[in-house]
Amino acid sequence: MLIAAGLDALPSDLANQRLDCNIAARKKLNAQFPKDDKTANESGLQDVENLPGLDPDEELTIVKRYIFLMKALFDKFRDPRLPDEVYGFAVTYLKRFYISHSVMDFYPREMMLTCLYVACKAADFPIGIQTFISHIPRNQERYSDFILNSELFLLESLNYDLWVFTPYRPLIGLIIDLVAYQKRVRQKEVDSVAIEFGTGETELISELQSEGVDLINLWYQTDLCLIVHPSQFALAVLVELGRTRPRLDVEVFVRDEVCGCDPVQRPKKSPMPSGHESDEDDEKPSVNKSSDKGSVSPSPEERWSQLSDRLDSIREVVSQFDFVVELERMSTEELKLENFRNPLYNIDSEEYAAAKSHSDSLLANLE
Repeated sequence: MLIAAGLDALPSDLANQRLDCNIAARKKLNAQFPKDDKTANESGLQDVENLPGLDPDEELTIVKRYIFLMKALFDKFRDPRLPDEVYGFAVTYLKRFYISHSVMDFYPREMMLTCLYVACKAADFPIGIQTFISHIPRNQERYSDFILNSELFLLESLNYDLWVFTPYRPLIGLIIDLVAYQKRVRQKEVDSVAIEFGTGETELISELQSEGVDLINLWYQTDLCLIVHPSQFALAVLVELGRTRPRLDVEVFVRDEVCGCDPVQRPKKSPMPSGHESDEDDEKPSVNKSSDKGSVSPSPEERWSQLSDRLDSIREVVSQFDFVVELERMSTEELKLENFRNPLYNIDSEEYAAAKSHSDSLLANLE
């Protein structure tokens, strides 16, 4: 499974998989070019740079834009309002899908809708197709047919691995622990942290949660959901919130309370997963997890050092990332994509219509 924790090689693996997928799609696209096309005859287009189509970075830019569009559609669901986890599921599906598929083959608008629809079911918040498409501004019947016809294809592409561990719940737990920690270390100043912001304890928790969820949703444009353990994702968000609230002493909380560097406090479970430890393990008591011969639990200082390095690497990813924060009508990459869509997968093309007609006739003969 692509979603794993603590795998330092995974970012480069993702890049290599996207490159392989891009080359395969461009080769298929090249086969669709007319034989007398000048560009198709020169040296056989064996050089990857000469293949027609988008490059991997352009594909990634388009996917990133549709993640932003997905959030805009997600926010339109007011009755009923979708849980935050649905968005986390859907974005992760879309990212995983486009690691092994190209936007030149499968247009991201339709796949984005399918991912969101399937995510509602997987996150135990199923919505009927008519209710779902009522939130789409136009072409509702067309998208309804596409979603229903591509749902199984998406499941197969995800290897039917649909459960996603998201950072939302870990963030809420960390915020509650942070406020409790601050009250404990400032016993003579009950609510001193909350008073600084002119709010009570409950209001402060709600404010941090709201801003933290917004930050998680923004950071989902990066690959953090594929390369970082959700608890570390949530912790990085909490640290980022603490940068605008110095008196919260978030880094001190992480060092002393989470990693256990404070000798007075009992250390909590480390957010640094060992090996391929899954998020499911976070829900269970850590009994006999160190029973392997020769295994030694790291000291609190070692945990803090490792976690600090991981948080720094996450912040570096975020600081270098070019986020989509406003919606253009159509980006340069999308305009280019219009000229390089594989006609066999384009539902508006004559080639697709002919292939579908042939398939329907074969099915009719079977009946």
